[in-house]
Amino acid sequence: MTIVNFDLRTRTVDDVREVDPARFLAEEVPTLLARNGAVASRAMRASGLDSIVIAVDGTEQTWGLDDRGALTITPGDHGRARAELSRAWFSDLVSNVRSAVAVLVSAEPVMMRGNIMHLIGWETVLRALVDGRPAYEPGLIDFVDGDGRPLDLARSFTVADDPADMAQFLGQTGFMLLRGVFDTEELAVINRRIDAQRAAASPADATSWWGRIGGPEGEHVCIRVNDLPEDALGVSMDDRFAPLVALTGAGHAFDHIDVLIKPVDVTEGISDLPWHKDCSLGLHSYQCLQVIFGLSVTASGPDNGQLGVVAGSHRVNIDQFGLSPDLDLPQVFIATEPGDVTVHLSCTLHCSTPPVHSERRVAYITYMMPGDTAALKERIREVRDQAGRETFAPS
Repeated sequence: MTIVNFDLRTRTVDDVREVDPARFLAEEVPTLLARNGAVASRAMRASGLDSIVIAVDGTEQTWGLDDRGALTITPGDHGRARAELSRAWFSDLVSNVRSAVAVLVSAEPVMMRGNIMHLIGWETVLRALVDGRPAYEPGLIDFVDGDGRPLDLARSFTVADDPADMAQFLGQTGFMLLRGVFDTEELAVINRRIDAQRAAASPADATSWWGRIGGPEGEHVCIRVNDLPEDALGVSMDDRFAPLVALTGAGHAFDHIDVLIKPVDVTEGISDLPWHKDCSLGLHSYQCLQVIFGLSVTASGPDNGQLGVVAGSHRVNIDQFGLSPDLDLPQVFIATEPGDVTVHLSCTLHCSTPPVHSERRVAYITYMMPGDTAALKERIREVRDQAGRETFAPS
């Protein structure tokens, strides 16, 4: 049986450091190129970048390709794109704390030439160089069941199905659909609790996201409440999900619940995210893979929005934001009934389509592996909450 490793962590908080850009270029880059140069060169070629200058505290380094297609990192500014980063941002990027997508969300004007997508593309090369993570290339990923036969990506499960089959499917694809996990009585309790959580939220608090519907003069409504405890919805989530998350064999435990109330016609604020990974803002090598259960309180589908995933995207080093036209992995949009549960892994590229005719309600329950990353998570939360208030408004 070919089950993907669910624990991709390679760093702890003890690995967080300030990176001196001059020393990185002079001392670390030669060692990294000797160790991971072939992998990083393939990543640079796959990125589509011609060249990019990373400037930090007066140190300039140009990343490009030589005539043989090998990655070169040389002093000076002789590249097409140019990013000017603070030492804090550069250190976080090298150490995989905050990401290039976090730079995007922060709205800091770092790009002197080119655009932020060039920096996001460069980060896949950085990860290949520093961490040895191969970048995605067409044909790299296939999907097989426990007997090595092609996997049916349209398959759904119930909690009574063979745990080994579920683990195999989730490990291969990065997502799964469980049918009929919660009954109508439980959903009624959960709906009432969601109403109460929404009523208690305020635009001034630090745990809710708000949006405007129907135009500039429309109603300002709560569309998300974050970081709720395990008992927040009146039905034990851990009783239901702990046996399922044990499939990973990586010691995942309950972390938090986020409740999303997705109305029709959001014209301001964040509601439906474009293609992204849950580690898009950072901390991949400290926390992934997380397991996220999506409890469908209402049905989901084309009419009221649904979860879309790129199968197998958790298994590869790709851009953390957006959908590259060169990515040949299958897209799957998951329709659910009330009480169904989607499962996705934090590194699975996914999106949420907007409701067209009716509101969608979903609760996302996140399970994480043990480890003290609280201080780092707070830095990511600051970026995330900024996104919730200021970024990705529909246009």
